Amino acid sequence: MAVLNPPRVLPGLGRAIVNYLLDARRTLTQDELVAAFKPDGLNPGANAASGVTNTVSALRAIDVLDEDADGALRIGSKVETFKTPFTKQQFRRVLQNRVFDVDPGDDLWRTQTGEGRTRGARDLHRALTWLLAQDALGQPLGWNDNVQVMQTDQFSTTNNEAWAITNDTRWLATVRWILVLGLATTSVVRDKNGVVPLPVIAVDDALTDFPNERLTIHDFLARLGRAIPFVHGGPARSGLVAYLGRDPDAGIKADCADSSIGQALRILEEQGRVHFEALPDADGIRLSRFDSTRQTHVIVQAGGMK
Repeated sequence: MAVLNPPRVLPGLGRAIVNYLLDARRTLTQDELVAAFKPDGLNPGANAASGVTNTVSALRAIDVLDEDADGALRIGSKVETFKTPFTKQQFRRVLQNRVFDVDPGDDLWRTQTGEGRTRGARDLHRALTWLLAQDALGQPLGWNDNVQVMQTDQFSTTNNEAWAITNDTRWLATVRWILVLGLATTSVVRDKNGVVPLPVIAVDDALTDFPNERLTIHDFLARLGRAIPFVHGGPARSGLVAYLGRDPDAGIKADCADSSIGQALRILEEQGRVHFEALPDADGIRLSRFDSTRQTHVIVQAGGMK
């Protein structure tokens, strides 16, 4: 079972599906769920219901939904539920908890066939890992603009089956996931379509589990790598670096912080979420290759984004 294929998965629709199942007075099968979301007579096309069925398939792959022997859909056992419907933020955290649950011992890049290559969220994990290893200060990422060329160069092959994202259909599914997980943003540059690997929302979410105290910059970044396994220091990213023999990120190449994390932290600093210190007698790191000052400590401020 894969997350990026079938292609019409709509992770944003997942919240409506889960909330509907939570509110239902009885368990529902997938056919009954489809009938509720796409009644007879509404868009009679053969693939009209695939947005719902593809999304259910993806939610099952990441254990947000389970299906019993009788075909009834249930909320996954690892999902914490509440007496009220999930808000957008709450459901994003649900998706993060399930998608970010990467087995450190699982080599995502080891060649496997069939179900072994895509089981769980392995296809999505590879895609997110590669995307977040790209330069957050570079050009926005688009399939026809640069993603194919960059993968050819970094994976040293034109065989797209060896790439993290194998075709344009899976690219579109990846974009939906990376945005809903708070790991990227759409380009704000005029005439530059695409996504930017800028995980401001995901980092802000992760900080809710950090102590509101002073941490060394290296301890702080290590904690972020454990919280978001696709950034530098995280297990998924470490696997990509071992597979490629290098880290593609321009910040890492310049002996700085991961460019995606560095830029996200700068934005969160402006919002008062974190505060940095640069002590002359302590070990530090530059947040950007364009910085001259090495930051040595971080203080996480309580509260959400302003």
